[in-house]
Amino acid sequence: APFHRPAAVPDLDNLTSFAAVDFLSMTPEGADAIVVLLSAQFHLPEPKSDPSRPLVPVDEPPDPPMEDVYHGAPDRSSLVVEGQTACGRAGTDVYVTGEATAPGSAPVTELIVRVGVGPCRKELLVVGDRQWENRLTGLWASPPEPFVTMPLAYEHSFGGSTTSLFGRPLFEPRNPVGRGLHASRQDAAGRQLPNLEDPADRIARWSDRPSPTGLGPIARSWEPRRSLAGTFDEVWVEERAPLWPVDFDATFFHAASPGLVAPSPLQGGEAVILDGLHPGGRIACRLPRRRFLVTAAFRDRTDRRTMRLDGVWIQTTPPTVTLFWRAAIPAVGRLSQHRQTVVRELRSWEDDGPFAPPDPAGGDGSPST
Repeated sequence: APFHRPAAVPDLDNLTSFAAVDFLSMTPEGADAIVVLLSAQFHLPEPKSDPSRPLVPVDEPPDPPMEDVYHGAPDRSSLVVEGQTACGRAGTDVYVTGEATAPGSAPVTELIVRVGVGPCRKELLVVGDRQWENRLTGLWASPPEPFVTMPLAYEHSFGGSTTSLFGRPLFEPRNPVGRGLHASRQDAAGRQLPNLEDPADRIARWSDRPSPTGLGPIARSWEPRRSLAGTFDEVWVEERAPLWPVDFDATFFHAASPGLVAPSPLQGGEAVILDGLHPGGRIACRLPRRRFLVTAAFRDRTDRRTMRLDGVWIQTTPPTVTLFWRAAIPAVGRLSQHRQTVVRELRSWEDDGPFAPPDPAGGDGSPST
């Protein structure tokens, strides 16, 4: 598929204290582009820390994740983090992975998890383990069992797979690895309910089909994201491959859960509020505000681009926040002329103005020579 096309570009000179990679990619229009990706990881503060204090970078910044990482087998588990091989995103994705944690590590049967990052807001109801119990009046959910921590993986959200009454495979395309999908009352009896629910769309009957909910990235093969990639039919094979389909939607590059996609790129400095992710209570801080510039030297010209903050990954274990900045440099017919790419941090007195970033969906923008 077109999104599996990254290849190394030689001569990247990283002058920052963070980790950076570059790779060849393809815009939705099929044009070659050199993508530079920079990641910076910071320690999440303890609860009750001063939210205005700058976050502290980790001692050894990890390389940006370039391959998908799953909780288990790729075809039977959810994503921990998606490989950052996208050409670009129109806004900023926010992902949260790890565990919900009861206050004071005292067992609870229900817990609200809230995530706020700038304009992004998401709320989850976390419920202890329950089963559908067969009673005279029908199937009823058993009382939830107490818990201290609960994984925030989609395996604990509504979804799953089973066999229909006609013996055909039945699965939830929005979350095929979840729990709670049943073909009949008999199929549901004794089976587990989801642990992660939308407080406004709770499951009440075994036949309910609530929207799967979570905080982590959504796999490319899951709906509704899969449909955004366009139509890969015989016409595509014969007339378009390996380019993106003509009905490709660039929002496909966004992997974040609904509510956690900022429509415009975050700038840094946005408030972060996390509830239900630490036994000590609420974590409050601000995203680091850093600015980076990419300069690509070709034989006949120099192209400069400021980088967009298009990904924020919050982890509970270890308690960190990783930020991804990205810039795409058009390289149509110029790859053989490429000499060197340099990425550096902009100084406080430098202005972003002359170096407007390109359209992340593949537009050329206005390079500076």
